Amino acid sequence: MRSVVLLVLLAVVSHAVAKPKNHFIRYPSWNNKMYPIWKDGDPRYHNSWKGGRVIFNVGNDSPTLTGAKVTFTIDLEFPHRQRVHPNGDVVWTEDCIINGTKYHEFEPVYPTQNTDWAAVFPDGTPMEQDKNPSYVFVWKAWGRYWQVADGCSSSLTISTDDVPLGSYAMDVVIYHYRGKEKFIPLGYASTQFSITDQIPFAVSLDQVNDIVAGDMRFIRNRAIAFTVTLHDPSEYLSNADITFNWDFGDESGALISRELTVTHTYINSGSFKPQVVIQAVIPDKACNPPADTTTPSPATDQGSTVKSPVLVSAGPSLVSTKATSLTVNMVPADTEEDNSASATRPAQETSTSASRLSSISGDMFSEAVKQPAALMGQATVVVVDKREVDDEPSDDDCVIYRYGSFCAGIEVFEGIEKVEIVQMDNVVMATPEMDKNVLDITVTCQGSLPKEVCSVILDAECFRPIHTTCNMVAPSNECQLVLRNFFNHSGVYCINVSMANDVSLAATSAKVKVDMEPGSYSPGSFATVLGVLLLILSLGIVVYSYNRFKSYRPLKEDLTASAGPQPGRAPGCSGASVFWNLLNRRGTVDNCPLLQDKPV
Repeated sequence: MRSVVLLVLLAVVSHAVAKPKNHFIRYPSWNNKMYPIWKDGDPRYHNSWKGGRVIFNVGNDSPTLTGAKVTFTIDLEFPHRQRVHPNGDVVWTEDCIINGTKYHEFEPVYPTQNTDWAAVFPDGTPMEQDKNPSYVFVWKAWGRYWQVADGCSSSLTISTDDVPLGSYAMDVVIYHYRGKEKFIPLGYASTQFSITDQIPFAVSLDQVNDIVAGDMRFIRNRAIAFTVTLHDPSEYLSNADITFNWDFGDESGALISRELTVTHTYINSGSFKPQVVIQAVIPDKACNPPADTTTPSPATDQGSTVKSPVLVSAGPSLVSTKATSLTVNMVPADTEEDNSASATRPAQETSTSASRLSSISGDMFSEAVKQPAALMGQATVVVVDKREVDDEPSDDDCVIYRYGSFCAGIEVFEGIEKVEIVQMDNVVMATPEMDKNVLDITVTCQGSLPKEVCSVILDAECFRPIHTTCNMVAPSNECQLVLRNFFNHSGVYCINVSMANDVSLAATSAKVKVDMEPGSYSPGSFATVLGVLLLILSLGIVVYSYNRFKSYRPLKEDLTASAGPQPGRAPGCSGASVFWNLLNRRGTVDNCPLLQDKPV
């Protein structure tokens, strides 16, 4: 019998669990006809927007320090072939056919509707008269809801005063205006956020010439910069007195500072755990209530942050980044479909009375979720809870104390501490193609030995790189290297030399003047000069001979010689004598007897 009852109970529970739920609860004053509420999986969602489903990008700026303000943002991402026009309308980006209907480029997906009626929110609250409600966003958390009329991007900022610490979910339902008294739900979205009493902040560690930034490995005898970045988007800590108590873990003593950045130099190698504790002394606004308790009128849209009035006293203060219609109400729901969807805390805590919310006990604070500090690099971060301070203001101390802490492990090594250029030798080396000027640079270093050395040749202004060479360094007992660089032209150059190993980098630079030495000739250059001289001499001989032949005058024909050779005459002049006579002839005189009209 007990088994049967148990099975029946399990079946009932399973049916209740499997029942589709709304992401949003229904309120007594909700206008379900104008603002319908659809459950998950409703087929009407598939046709709620032409061309496909709309994607909701929802976010927030938590973790939020208790008492500060948290901001939620939402951006609508429309289907493919649609974009937002500057006037706010969603238009087609190209001609297309959707479900048999043809649409043209720049045609609005949903033409703008002229509202000739007084637009109202889901709970009947009237909107501003000058608002054209394209979209209505209804946000819900802690049993309250906020209504915003805005464009395709919207935001909501609320206060966390009197809200217990913990992690929560903010739900939002998005409606699109389709006509008079007709809004269509596009869907639901949700985002997780947290409220903590620990100051959210990040710490970054930086060192000059760090090989791998964020690896938490540093060099001794070189300053490390510790920079704190507070996460305070609502500027809740803008008037707070914030002090930083540093302990660098090397027994150098504590450092108390109010600066966001401090530096420290480790003189020994080893493992260390630097840590910092932040204390913020915040003026308690409850001690100095404003003299004028009347609610100011909403500011006009001037592109700045606008504070909207709270319509219900039980609701939190609201800030919107735009001049949008916004209301807040805290109304119990008439259905229990989603009583646990908005928070991870038990239901009895979310239904706490206003008097209990205004005075949060220490037991509630003990359930807070630890909020780790963000850190650049792969480091284990530890947050120390500070719970012993009483947050309730007293008559003689109207301040609130908040704390935060950070701790991480780092490694400190001996690095390449110094690089020097001790000698530069300039010589000319002959190659088959051309002569090259060789510059031998002798470099030394101090500290650990390098594994790689690089040299960069730049122009005379040390701005434009000309040539870069990197080489691995063979293991050695001493740090002294000779780097050889080749130059094809004379001039002034900048040389940068850097040495690196796994944990450190050091560099040096110098300027050098390279001259191709004119007094020293190689065998190749000597042969070139000799060839040029022989070529010039040959050309001179040819030109001189041409000028001599040009001034030659022909002689009279020798009739006796034309009759044939005569006995006893000389057979002719030799070629050498003719060439010599040509060079030594004067005027038109011919010394060869065969060319003269004279007997031999």
